[in-house]
Parts: sequence; C-alpha cells; structure tokens
Amino acid sequence: MENLQLLWSKEGLLIDKNNDDVIDGVSLYIDLPEDIMPDGLLDFFARIGFETTGLSYNFFDYTNQKVTMTFQKVNDATYARYEQNNLTCFYRNEVELSHLLTELSSIDECKKEIVVDEPKRSINSLSDIWSFSGFGSYEEATPHHMLSLNIQVVEAIRSMELFKELCHFVARCALYSTALELPVTNNDDAQIQFLVNQSEETKLLLLKPNSLELSGTIETCSRALGSLNRSKHWSEQGEFGYWEQEMLLKDKQKEEVLFESTWEDCSEKDLVLSKLSASTHVSCNHLEVYLSEPLEIRRAFEKEIMQKNPSLETAIVRSAFKTGFHWIREELLPTLSPNSIGLHISVRQERNDEALELPIRWIQELYPIDKVIEKSTHLNAENVTFSLHNQLDFTYQVEALYENGLREQVGVLEVPISKMPYINQQQFAYPSTGAIKLYKDQSLVEESHIPTDRERFYLYYLKEFLPELQQKITKINPGQGHNRPLFDRIEIDVTMSEEEEKIHVDEERTSSLEALYEDLYFNTLDYFSEWGMERTGKSFDAPGGVHPFMHVVKGAKPSSAIKVYKWEDCEPSQIKTKQIDFNDAGEMASARILKDSDEVPVRIQRQELLLYPEDLGSGKLLIADHSYKGTAIPIIEYYLKSGEMFNSAIKLTLYKKTIVIEAGHHANEISSTPAVLKLMKNADEFLKEMNVVVIPNANPDGTELLQKMVVEHPEWKHHAARYNAVGLEFAHVRYEQTVFGEANVLPLIMKKWAPDIVIDDHGIPAHEWVQPFAGYNSPPRFPVSYFLPSAEIYGIGRISEKQNKEVHERNLEAIVQSVSSKIAGTAIAEKNEYWKHRFIKYGHQWLPDVFPIEEAPHIHFYRQQTVTPEYPTVSILRYPNWVAADIISEAADEVVYGKALDSCIDAHILFNLGILELVQNHETEISDTGLTKFRKRPIQLGN
Repeated sequence: MENLQLLWSKEGLLIDKNNDDVIDGVSLYIDLPEDIMPDGLLDFFARIGFETTGLSYNFFDYTNQKVTMTFQKVNDATYARYEQNNLTCFYRNEVELSHLLTELSSIDECKKEIVVDEPKRSINSLSDIWSFSGFGSYEEATPHHMLSLNIQVVEAIRSMELFKELCHFVARCALYSTALELPVTNNDDAQIQFLVNQSEETKLLLLKPNSLELSGTIETCSRALGSLNRSKHWSEQGEFGYWEQEMLLKDKQKEEVLFESTWEDCSEKDLVLSKLSASTHVSCNHLEVYLSEPLEIRRAFEKEIMQKNPSLETAIVRSAFKTGFHWIREELLPTLSPNSIGLHISVRQERNDEALELPIRWIQELYPIDKVIEKSTHLNAENVTFSLHNQLDFTYQVEALYENGLREQVGVLEVPISKMPYINQQQFAYPSTGAIKLYKDQSLVEESHIPTDRERFYLYYLKEFLPELQQKITKINPGQGHNRPLFDRIEIDVTMSEEEEKIHVDEERTSSLEALYEDLYFNTLDYFSEWGMERTGKSFDAPGGVHPFMHVVKGAKPSSAIKVYKWEDCEPSQIKTKQIDFNDAGEMASARILKDSDEVPVRIQRQELLLYPEDLGSGKLLIADHSYKGTAIPIIEYYLKSGEMFNSAIKLTLYKKTIVIEAGHHANEISSTPAVLKLMKNADEFLKEMNVVVIPNANPDGTELLQKMVVEHPEWKHHAARYNAVGLEFAHVRYEQTVFGEANVLPLIMKKWAPDIVIDDHGIPAHEWVQPFAGYNSPPRFPVSYFLPSAEIYGIGRISEKQNKEVHERNLEAIVQSVSSKIAGTAIAEKNEYWKHRFIKYGHQWLPDVFPIEEAPHIHFYRQQTVTPEYPTVSILRYPNWVAADIISEAADEVVYGKALDSCIDAHILFNLGILELVQNHETEISDTGLTKFRKRPIQLGN
C-alpha cells in the first residue's frame, strides 16, 4: 500500500489549480466497466469530495485527467497498484472489489483522529439538501462538519447511470465536510439515510427528519438525481429552495393605519405680542425676547415690536435655542477689541440633582463657539477658554483678555429655562426656552415664560399622543416589544419656523428641528422601554419604527400630523418542503411544502440573482436573505477561484483564515458600504492566504428610509434610519426564528464559513448631537456621551470572559497595534488628533467617565464593557472557542458628503487593512488525521 498513500496527495489525484497550496480539484478519470457497480466506489467518491475544496463532475468522461483508474478482473488476489499516474484495481469479484475501494478510501485511518464536540448536521426540509451552507443545515455554527450518510438502493432500480449519479451525490455531500464517516452504504446507524426506490412517479420525499427517499422508474431516477446533483441553491442564482423563500416573501404584511392625530397652535411670535399687549408695565424702555426662530425672522420681529411699542428705546430678540452660542456670535463678537489676545467664558455649573443635564450642559450649549470665533475674529480657537463655577451670578460671563493679564468683561447672560418632564414625573430636563424680559433702565421689571413651538408640541406628544397610542395597543403577545414590534411605525410630520443653518465649522450646523427629531425618536424609545418595565418587567426595546419628518418653513405656525401603522402580530411561518416532483426529463417541476401544518403545492422556477451596481472585482455575489420589506440582501465572497462547479466554504476556512466584514448595519452610518467595496477591489492581494466575506449593505430597509429622509435634510444625522423598517435593532434577534431576514444574514455566514475574525463597520455623528428635552446630550440610555465626535475613526474590541480570554486579549492588542501602525502618518491620524483635543476640551477634561478616551497610538480603541456590547448574539461571545477577534469601527459619518465622506471612507479602509494585513501574515496549523481535518482555533495573532 506504500505507493497508494500518494493517491490522496498532489502526487496522486489531487490538484492545486490556483497555486495557493490548497487542494481545489481532483484530476481523475474512472474507466468503469459496464458490468460492475461496487458499493465501495461510493466510499471512494466520498473521500474524493472530502479531500478537495472544489468539485466538478468529470470523472467518467476522459478529458486528459492526470490519473486514470482502471479495473481488471483476476483469479488470484484482489489488490490495487498505483504507478505512473495509473491506479489499477485487480479484483476477483465485485464484493472484494468493493472492500478494496473502501480500504483505499480509508488509507490514513490508522492515525488518531481528533474528537470534537460538534453540532449535528440535519435535514429537516428537502431544501436543506443543498442549503446556503452546503449539504444539510446546522442549528449552530461550527467549523466541524461531519458527514454521516447511508445510501441504500432497491435492487430493481439499480442502473449504471444511477450509480454514477450516486457517486457524484456522495462526493458533493463530502465536499462540505471536514470529517468523514465510512462506509456510506450498509450503515443503518448513519445520521442521514438516503433510499432510492422504485415507483411510477418520480419524486423526492422527506420521510422524516434526516430520512430521504428518491423514487421513480429505472430511467427517470438517474435523471432526477442528476438534476438534483447539479442544482444550485437559490442564493447562487440557482433554483433550489427558492420556492420556500418565495412563500415567505408573499407573507409580508399589508399597511393598515391604526390611528391618526393632528396638532396645531399659534406661533411664539403671536404669544409674545399677546403678552406684550397685556403687560401693565408701559414705562419699561428695554425689552429682551427669546424666540426659537432664525436670525432673519428675529431681526424683523425686533422692528415689528418697536413699531407696535413706541415707548421702547431698545428691543433685542435672541435665540431660544443654543442661546449662549448665538448671543456671543451675534452680539459680543462684533464689539470685540482687536487688541484682545483671548476670550474667557465663565460658565455656571448645572447642580440640579433632578436634572438630566450634565454639569457642563452650558459649556455644551456653546459648542463650537471657539471655532466660530476663530473664523470671524483675530483670535485662535486655543485662545478661547472655559471655566466651570459652582456659584455664578449669570449663566455666562464673558471676558476679553489682554497683554499684562488685563481682563475686561464684555457681557453677561442669564439664559431662560423651562422644566420639562422626560418620560415620567421622576426625571426632568431644563431646556433653554422662550421668554420676555422687560426692563426699566437696568432693572428687570417683568419676566414671562414663552414656551417654544417645540416645547408645546413635545408636551402634546408626550402627554396626549403617546398615552393614546399606548391605550390602542390592547393585546401584547409574548415576544412583542422584544423580538418584534408593538406597532409597525409612527410617522410624524412636523412643520415649524426654526433655526436651520450650516455654520461652516467642520460639519456643524444649528438646527433646532433636528434636535426635536432626535428627541422624538429616542425619547419615544425610552417611553416604551419604561412601559415594558412596568407591564412585563422587561424593557420594550423594539416598540416599532419612529419616523420623524421635520419641515422647516420660515414664518409658519407650528403644526403636526401623525399616523400610526398597525403591526399584525403572528408567528413566523414554519415552512418545510416534504416532496419535490420531477418530470420525465428529470427536471424539478414542483414541490409540496408544509406551511404552518397545511400542505401547499408550489411550482419551481429559476430565481435570477439581482445585479449589484458596483465593480465586485474577483468577488462572488450571492443573496443571503431578503429584508423584512422584501429587498434582497447581497453578500460578496472573496476567495481564490478554482473554476470548479462547486466550492466548499467550510473547507476553504479550514485551510485559510476567514474574515467577515459587515457594512451598513445602521443605515445612517453611510461610509462603511462604499469603503468596503473600494477596499475589496484589491482583494486579490489577500486571497492566497485568506478568504474575505463582505455584507455590503446589511440593512436595506433602513437605507430606503434614509433615502426618503435626506431629500429634505441631507446633512442631518437621521438616527431614525439606523434600525430596520420597524425600528428593530435586528442584531438582537439573530439566531432566532424571525420574519426579519436581515437578522439571518450574519448567522448564515457564520454557519457557512465559520470565520476567524468578524469586523462590524459603524459610524458616529459627524456633528453635534443634542436633545434639549433629554438633558441636552445624547440620550440617557447611552452610558457615555456621543455629544460630539471623539475621532475621525475609533475602534471597539470585544472579548469573551468565559473562554479563551487571554487569547482574545492578545489578539485584540495585536489588532490595535496593527491598525495604529496603518493609520500612523496619514491624514486620518491628524484628524484623530484634532478630534481628540476637541473631545477633551468640551467633554473629557470635565467628565472623563462620561466622555471616555482609551487611547492607542493615533487612534482611540475601547475595550471597556461600558462601551462594548454584551448581548449574546455577538460572535465572539457566542463562539469563543473558535472566533479569534470581534471588532467594531466607528467613523464620523452621520451624515456627510464630499471630502468629509471621502475621509471616512479612507478611515474605514485603513482600519480594515490593518486587520487584513495582520491576519494575512499569520500561519495556520492544519491537522490532517485520517478522515478528520482540523485547524487549531482560535488563531493567535499576538506574540
């Protein structure tokens, strides 16, 4: 048997077609006599499929293959000889030949095999035969795929054509396996049983889970099996299994309005004029008004007030949004002496214990005043400083600084505020508000609160609309509010006259309606979160979509129209194919499926794959699933192609490291999709050592919503579009039975590829994130602040505390160092440094726990659990025994265009390159122990 050891090597029948030291084909011609059909040849074909990553059916036709296998009947002994690329099997009878072939298939089995605790492959529906993952399905992802299969053929149906197709079938099943159990015939204990039987009708039946029967006539059975063998899963432009997907797509809900509500009120200007006309202080000569209106309208309103109140000597109308910022820019800067060398702003510290505001809220409300001062005066931003005071007579006191330490007060301001409930009566926000202040000379005589349009609408929304919606939701089924919504969505149309200005500092803008948009979105989520706690003891984190559409119309009176769309709750359809019918030509013609216990016939038709409008380079495009609204979700697989008919992802990962990159998970984080597509145009330089799988747009329904929202406000953050169509963070329902196909994509990839590294490319706001009715900060639900960008890009690394913690920590540090080195010396490093100083100035220096920095060279990289997600669908937490690293990147891309977008794209590319190059240079350890192939995992990237 010495020479026969060479059979299962490149010196034998195995070939490496693309020169990457991985077997990706079998070059073998089998000259099989017409009078023998030895069962052992099925074992031999199982070994053929097992040994390669790529497979085609060209074994029984001579095409100048490297090795020829012949059979010669003899009288003395049964044995095999391999020499000069000829494998000759000498046999006395078919039974002995069968044993010989099984023995040839088992060469190396004397080696001790590695025993692994693995999930079992199963066939619970006929569509599982050729699934997204290959042969069979797995309840859990695993890098270990054992083939345990038994073929049984009724004697009356046996034919040479059928036998050859059975050889092909077994080889393809073994292709998707990393361990092989022999024999594949006469093994009643095998996990999957496949019977070929005789009948008048040609059909494939699922008798019970893992038990299949193909039946037909002696002529049609082989044709049907040949058709099955050459079928491709619908994700690969094939037809196999698409009938089930088609049924699921037909189950989508029709839109139905649950209820509608409208609101309108008079304007702030009308309230001011009414208040002034009712005032008894006619002797006052100075007036201050605070309005939530743009500067143009405020200036015109000053003139209108003076005309209607001739006793007034002066009137000033200030902004009721970011009041201190506008006051300094509009009133103080024009008076600033050119001899000053700096500006110092003393700020009162927020000390209200029941307030949601941070102690530095009045510093936050000035952002980015130092850069505005730099653009419009002789001072640099570094010369604009802040100090925080427990006791200060005013909200702000501004002093000009001169040479020799001289200081001159240039203005003081007390900002009017109101008290607003957050989502209950236990927490309150204190936003700046509208007001009238009447003065007699320098003395304040009368002050009146004028609630802004935004306040009055928000109070209506909070105190009237949301409780009414809550009352409409009369029945809540188990799981609703958690893995599926209470309502489909709320559409909120708001029209107001408000501040809306791009201020040409970084990506900053002044937008009080964007702030209201964010309050409506996040505060609604928190409202239902608290209701869930009250009702079930568990937060309703998935109430439904909240879609605010804000309309800025100068001079308009405030109004709103709200529609709530109903969610028709039902369990996800349970669909299983129990029968596939074939026509006389052996083509699949129809299927019978069991849907929610009802049997439904469906016709089989080819599903054409949608083209993706990008240059994919060497990538292979597949459709992994469809979103909740029915949009195809593509993935792109990058690996060295073999030119074979079928390829095994799990086997490719066995021999090479595999990385998954997810982009577009939150649709308003817009740079990751173009970044990963641009990065992978150069994928070929990595593919000799590794495989890369890309999800270019994980959330197409969110993208559709974003495209609607950016029409009117192209540069807002649009957080309402970050989740899916019904406002669900679909990462939380991965690995569950769900109607949200977007949640299935990563689990499908984990099952198919069992990747080593998972990268999730995300984004953060590119400009100030404020919510006046939630404490003028990013929402209370976040443990840290996202009030302003902290970097052009930063990283988050997750590790498992339960298994392989030390390996994960070393891998994470190796990744941090590699990414840091890649960013060093680039424009991204400079921008990271710029944003670090901005983050320190406005946040970290005052509240380091709320504005944390975990610094690595040229980049922040967060490892602390306050920042890193801990939910059980995180890949490294779910599969700590083989996932080596799980990384998030965050670029400042919500929502940017032009050079700013290009910079975020470059940042993502550098970040991902740092990981790709590190993993590319890591050597894998393969153990080939007979009929089990095993790679040591998780890989260890650190020293």
